[in-house]
Amino acid sequence: MVLPPPGPDDVAGLPADVALAHAFVNTLDLRQYRVHGRRMQSNDAWDGAESFERWLREHKLLTGEVPVGMADLVQARDLRAILRDSTRQLSSGDVTCSADDVTTTLNRFPLLVAAGPSTGIRLTSPAEGVEAALSAVLITAVDLSARGLWRRMKMCVAADCQWVFFDRSRPCRGRWCSPDLCGNRLKKRAHRQRQEQHPSQPEAAGTDPQVTSNSCPGTRS
Repeated sequence: MVLPPPGPDDVAGLPADVALAHAFVNTLDLRQYRVHGRRMQSNDAWDGAESFERWLREHKLLTGEVPVGMADLVQARDLRAILRDSTRQLSSGDVTCSADDVTTTLNRFPLLVAAGPSTGIRLTSPAEGVEAALSAVLITAVDLSARGLWRRMKMCVAADCQWVFFDRSRPCRGRWCSPDLCGNRLKKRAHRQRQEQHPSQPEAAGTDPQVTSNSCPGTRS
């Protein structure tokens, strides 16, 4: 039985920084397709300041007595929207943030460049509390991008999915979080539409050249 990714923490075998970024962007789960007779229900893991604080603490981004309010939640959702937009592929929907939105949001996170003989050159943040926690996520994303790993963070092109997955394939050409679920579902939908438009010209099944695997042989997708 083929099942969808169960949650944003389903990151077996991924480095800790990749896992953190993956968990962050997938706190917004927009999956609404039907699988095995059950329709997926979209949800936001941060449905309030309390759940947002709990998520930060579970991921060790926040410690001590730090107040978390609705303004912090709004800031986190803005950053999440920008990072999710950056994972969109050509067919995965319109971006949700304008260039001005991106600039305004990122300017809330002043980052500093630090250097040392044992640490090299790195980004740091002078912020405290929740802003420091969100800055750590942003720094992680920047670091992954610099290492060529952020390009493997991809939003599934299925409009009724939009799950962000880490493309483990060597050529980095994966389009769906699961070729067996989203890939086949879209393939069958496109085939039905072609049949409706040209009923006298049936096509052979399995002729979609765009279906590719999201994982290398021997790896878990």
